[in-house]
Order: sequence, then C-alpha cells, then structure tokens
Amino acid sequence: MIWDYYNGKTLFITGGTGFIGTALLCRLLSQSSPKRVYVLCRGGSDKAKAKWSDMLPPSAANILTQNERMTILDGELGNTATMSLPEETLQMLKQTVHIVFHAASSVQLHNSLRELAYTVLAPSLCLTQYALKFPNLERFVFFSTAYANAHLWKTHDSTDVSVDERIYPLGREEEDYYKVALEAWSTVQKTGSSDEYDAHDFPWPYAYAKHLAERLVLQKAAERNKMDKVLIIRPSVLGPADKFPYPGFATSDGAPSTTCAAAYVLHPGRRIKLATRCEYPNQESTIDEVPVDVVVDRTLVHVALETSGCIHAVSGEQGRLSTEEWWHAFKKERRLPWHPKPSWVSDNWHSPDLHQMGRRFKIIGTSFAFSQERTVKVAEKLGAGEKENLQLFADRSKPYSLHLRRYHIRYQAVQVAKQRKWPLWSARLLCRKGKPVVHLDKNVKA
Repeated sequence: MIWDYYNGKTLFITGGTGFIGTALLCRLLSQSSPKRVYVLCRGGSDKAKAKWSDMLPPSAANILTQNERMTILDGELGNTATMSLPEETLQMLKQTVHIVFHAASSVQLHNSLRELAYTVLAPSLCLTQYALKFPNLERFVFFSTAYANAHLWKTHDSTDVSVDERIYPLGREEEDYYKVALEAWSTVQKTGSSDEYDAHDFPWPYAYAKHLAERLVLQKAAERNKMDKVLIIRPSVLGPADKFPYPGFATSDGAPSTTCAAAYVLHPGRRIKLATRCEYPNQESTIDEVPVDVVVDRTLVHVALETSGCIHAVSGEQGRLSTEEWWHAFKKERRLPWHPKPSWVSDNWHSPDLHQMGRRFKIIGTSFAFSQERTVKVAEKLGAGEKENLQLFADRSKPYSLHLRRYHIRYQAVQVAKQRKWPLWSARLLCRKGKPVVHLDKNVKA
C-alpha cells in the first residue's frame, strides 16, 4: 500500500503552511503514521498553528495542530544551509530525515530575477546541497512549476504546445546543461540576469527561475551520484481541492483563477484586451488548472514508488479547460448586468496595452499539452481499491464552477480596491456573497 511506505519515516517539509504544504501535511498525517514530521516555519509553532486554524475546519486543523508526531522548527530558508536553526538541530535532521519536501517558494511572478535569486534559487540550491548529505535520504522532492517551460510557446508554431516530463535545455541539446546552469547561476548572482534568460522569452522571471532551479538541483544530485534520489514536481495552475482535505479547500491567494475572476468582476468596461496567436482563441486556448489534492496525491504516490526525475501534476489534455469554459464561469460571479468579452489581439504577452489580467497571467491565450504519461503508467499498476482512495486525476465530470470560491473572490476584489484607493463598498457590491468553504455544509461538492 502507498501509505504504508511513510509509516516510521522521518520527514522534513518547507512551505508547510502554504497551499500545497498544508494539503500535503493533512493527507500524510491522516493516512499514514510517520515517525516524525519536521516543518520549517518562520515564527515557529504559534504562527503555523494560527495559519492552519484559519484555513481549515477544526477537524482538519486538529490533525496538524494537535499531532504528537509533528515538530515545528522556527527557522527560514536563505542563502545558507543553516536555515537559522541551531547546529544541534541541523545535525539531528541530517542523521534522521528520510524524505525532504521542498514546497516553500516565492509566488511573486513578476519579481526581478535578481530578487528571485534570493527567494527561489539560493534557498533551493542550499537546501539541496544540505539534504543530499543525509546518510538516510530516500527522496528529495522539489516543487517547481509546469510553466517553467512556458518559453516553448514562443519557439513553436503550433497553437497547442506539447511539453514532456523532462528538462528542456536552453541551448543546444548536446550541451552539458548542468554546466550551463552553473554558469548561468553565477551570472545571475553577479548581474541579475543571464545570457540564456535574455535569449528566451519567458512569460515571467519566475518561470525562468524555476527552470534554472530544476537544473541546479539536478546538477548537485549528479555531482553526488544521487540522481535517483531527486523528484521534481511540476504543478500547473493551482486550483481548489476536489476532495482532500475537503472539497473546495484553497487559500485566499493560492488559486490564480480566483484572482482573475476578481479582476473580471471589477472590470467596468465591455472588453478585456488579451494576447494570443490562436485563430479561434475562445476554443483553442486553454487553462490547465489542477486541484491541489491531485498535486499532493501524485507527489506522495511517486515518492512511495521511488520515481525520480520530472513529473507533471496537471489536469492534462483531457482535463484542461477551454478559455470559453473558464470565461463562462467568471460571468456567473459578476453582479453588473453586462459581461465583458475578451478582445483578442496579436500583441506579445509583455505588451503594456493588455488588460491587467493578461499582463499578470500571461499564459491566458496560450495552450499547453502537458504530458502526464508517467502518472498514467503508475496508475495502471495500482490496484482498483488503492486507486479509488487516491486523487490522481482531476474530476471534470461536472461543469467548471467558481461558486465555492465566492468568499475568496470577494477578498481578492477588496484587495484590488485598496490598491486602487476605491471605496471598499464598491468591491463588495460587485461580488456575489459567499462564506468560507470551511463553514459550508460538509457534504457540499466542489
């Protein structure tokens, strides 16, 4: 059984109070019996427990806040491996930990590469180097993003770009992309950019930072002959959970589609300018939104089955949404009597003329066919009973809806109003009312 693998293991988790990290901890601690789970959290136990209590119903929060197997370490990632922890704690982790889940990361898509060097690249590299020295290490799990390869949209003529579960070199295929990654990292530290970044059109600096981080993690693993210990998880656009820890589970700022819905609801005009090269963008462009519990279950299954390399945690070709479906769900959340329509233009995704939604989430108007072949093959090997209790694929049996996100859409709209110095009542008036999902009937389905 998948869950048996984690029994008696010692785990170390970063980002445990985030969207993915919280769902991961709930799933692990409700289904298995690890020996000890260490969670790194700046601010320590009180801050972590307060965050979990805010985002989870009491029954789920208690799994985390009152669990005797969990130890919360007051520390933070940085450009050294010490994580602001005492030397005694560092040595204890080194000698006892079997599995490391590195889920902590900046989510600021538009931060400069120089900033991301300190919030994404350096912490990931330092933690990797530290973890690979653990004598009992079985798996180092690094959470990246499927859009680390979004630059492929600009290098292909197709309006539906295939992305495999592998590393895509930014130079020639025959180049040593580990060596190139080290050179790029050195340049980023010195100048805040690199030749390969300047030569490729990434939608955000964040996407390149994750692409480079993947290669640096693998380079360090190759250096220590531990490539078989590293698993890279690439989620697409994160969405609320289908089932676990409860239907509709999300954080206030964890689901990008929720932020887009708030921008749509507040838009006073009748057109929203977006970029694409698709001839029929409403039908041809897609959004791959994946429920967070699918990300978590794929991660835990692949770790238990000793998978290494890159894995996409996505909805895939069968589960992704057309932009038309996505847009239709937005319309149902708007109280103004007219519905803005997308005005598609051929401008590039960096154009300042685009609507803020297009400037921020530049993948609107694109379409990526993310492979999930490795998970399909794994699922075929699992027994029927085991598969039934896992959420390995997104449930698209019902029409796509945002009705369980109304509370978070309203929250996002209020944040926009504050930034623009609008009256807060205007944002509240334009949004449909909704309660936090944790207060809804426990049988409600997402």
